[in-house]
Amino acid sequence: MIPAARKEQIKNAVKTAGFVSASELATLLDSSLSTVRRDLIELERDGFLVRTRGGGQSVSPTVAAAMSRALEHSDEKMRIAKKAVDLIAEAGCIVLDAGTTTLTVARLLYPTKPLRVITDSIEIAYELKDRENTNVFVVGGILHPLSYNLCGGISEQMLENMRAQICVMGGVGLSVKSGLTKHDVDAFPVKRKMIDISHELVCVVDSSKFDVAGLYSVCPIERVDIVITDTGIHQDFRAALEGAGCEVIVV
Repeated sequence: MIPAARKEQIKNAVKTAGFVSASELATLLDSSLSTVRRDLIELERDGFLVRTRGGGQSVSPTVAAAMSRALEHSDEKMRIAKKAVDLIAEAGCIVLDAGTTTLTVARLLYPTKPLRVITDSIEIAYELKDRENTNVFVVGGILHPLSYNLCGGISEQMLENMRAQICVMGGVGLSVKSGLTKHDVDAFPVKRKMIDISHELVCVVDSSKFDVAGLYSVCPIERVDIVITDTGIHQDFRAALEGAGCEVIVV
């Protein structure tokens, strides 16, 4: 069976049943488990389903909206994430906050030396759970149902006595006036604490986020050490960032 037809059958089966195990799909399609799992990964990436332990399930409207956001500027995010991995792979201890670009960083992160990763993201933790040379520390707290991040007093308490070399953080917007901004007010204390415990802050933002302001400012632009972005950045904005003390890496 050609791959396109096989994937179409998987989509239809998951949509009809709500959940189908990988073994059931392998039997249905007369394919190997490895082939089915590869198809599930690709279908999840394209937003058609959600992979679960053992199979795939249909996408709720809420999750579909989140996947749609994840697919926006996906090429730019991939290039940005690859560069971020080059900077952090041997850092010793890093922070990865919840977000679509940071999740892409996690998916590309295969350290050759022991690396400790602190995160508030269930998705990032799951991505790295079996990764060689990687120890994952997940902050506790209340689970946000859309972004799958944890927040609240427990999260802050856990972070209080931790220290990291690099914090890799995305955002809704980045500007010289407002700094790095986000929308999720409940997560603000945790994001601020993540920055506080880190020696260096690396912002991973595509150029569509420039001169955009979210609901609250996570930190002023002067606290940002490195901005990794794509070629859509305007030269005047790049000069403004560099004038504020940021190193700008364009990929």
